[in-house]
Amino acid sequence: LAAWADFASLVSGLKLIIENEHNLWSHRPAVFLFNHQSAMDTVIMVKLVRRDVIGIAKKEIKRQPFLGPDLSLTGTVFIDRDSDKKPRELLQPAVDKLAEGRSVAIAPEGTRSKDEKLGPFKMGAFYLAMEAGVPLVPVVIHNALDALPNHSKVVRPAEVKVTVLEPIPTESWTKRSLVKACRDVRQAYLDTLGQQE
Repeated sequence: LAAWADFASLVSGLKLIIENEHNLWSHRPAVFLFNHQSAMDTVIMVKLVRRDVIGIAKKEIKRQPFLGPDLSLTGTVFIDRDSDKKPRELLQPAVDKLAEGRSVAIAPEGTRSKDEKLGPFKMGAFYLAMEAGVPLVPVVIHNALDALPNHSKVVRPAEVKVTVLEPIPTESWTKRSLVKACRDVRQAYLDTLGQQE
């Protein structure tokens, strides 16, 4: 999949400007968070994390030509957001992958933002990291919309800035502390993006 992302970047003219790249490799397996602005985010994240990682995606993506089959081959966990199952059950396959030594990439907003503003964070990624006992690595994508604006099918050459924040240990987290952890990490995204509520 990394070769696919490299090829897609080359063809589209995507160049990544990465701050703190070492944080992508210092603690693995990990749960890699990323803010979700553009359909290019998948290419960006695969290009960043490279190997031994799976994604979590909504089940609708599985039906997309090319991307759906490719993600299926890599072990991506597809989530049915309309399922009656509890979040814990839906995320168990991802917990199992982390236990096997694979990392997980997930967008805590759950869906693309309609503008550049950071959306609310869901708790699934935080629960996942706590349950597996692995660090959380926040990846802040600044301007993916420069490469592929929402509702556009034409990718434009662009330099996209990415900031990889310090890995966050989760060993001391409890179910009661998850809300604060989620709030603190989201605030770090807002600060890094220069946004306010």
